[in-house]
Amino acid sequence: MIPKPASNNQIKAWKKLLMGKYRKKECLFLAEGLRCVEQILENGFLDVAEILVDESGVIEELSVTDGLPLFQLSDSDFADISDTKTPQGVIAVCRMPDEVPIGSVLSTNGPIIALDAVQDPGNLGTIIRTAAWFGVTAILFGSGCVDPFHPKVVRSTAGATGAIPFLKGDLERMFNQLEAPGWHTYLLDGTESAADIRSVSPRQKTILVAGNEANGINPKLFRSNRTPIRIKGHIDSVESLNVAVALGIGLYELADL
Repeated sequence: MIPKPASNNQIKAWKKLLMGKYRKKECLFLAEGLRCVEQILENGFLDVAEILVDESGVIEELSVTDGLPLFQLSDSDFADISDTKTPQGVIAVCRMPDEVPIGSVLSTNGPIIALDAVQDPGNLGTIIRTAAWFGVTAILFGSGCVDPFHPKVVRSTAGATGAIPFLKGDLERMFNQLEAPGWHTYLLDGTESAADIRSVSPRQKTILVAGNEANGINPKLFRSNRTPIRIKGHIDSVESLNVAVALGIGLYELADL
């Protein structure tokens, strides 16, 4: 397929998608990089609106582009839209998937992950990718989380963006709605009072909660009916695990897969 030249107005509109308020307004986001775009096109989880390429000829490496609007930009214009220092020459403009209602989350057997103020885009992207690997059925985003459609988040998912239904809102309210019919909440916690994760048996209808990189989970989310769990290390020279690593271990240990 031969790409069409992009207009100045199109370039301006795509560049605005680097900003969260415009992504939200237009319900569009950018997915950058050859591997990321290839995975998105192959897995079909997202509705791709357009494909953008630079002058490098990378379009020849894309295997699934039939029927999609394809635009070519000058290298300088492409660099203005790119979120990386060394662009790979291809960006997919994707439509944001809708949030799911809490009822559809209730109808699953889990596992679910809940994120409380996870702020690093790379961490969140890795979490989404890991969650997809373990078959997580929903992600609950609490307040303070980085935008899951931030370019770096999307790039870090390696094509897993859109693979998992999601819901944003107040975690306490969502936990209460899920716990009433029998879901159990486990909170990743580094304190000595938390239960060793190895002592907890896997079960269905599990909610696994990860918190902020610096401050952990908000203390207000700890309740007597919820279980704080700890991943014990073998040395004391490292203060804590990376949140994405901790969540991956938690899913491996707790998800009834």
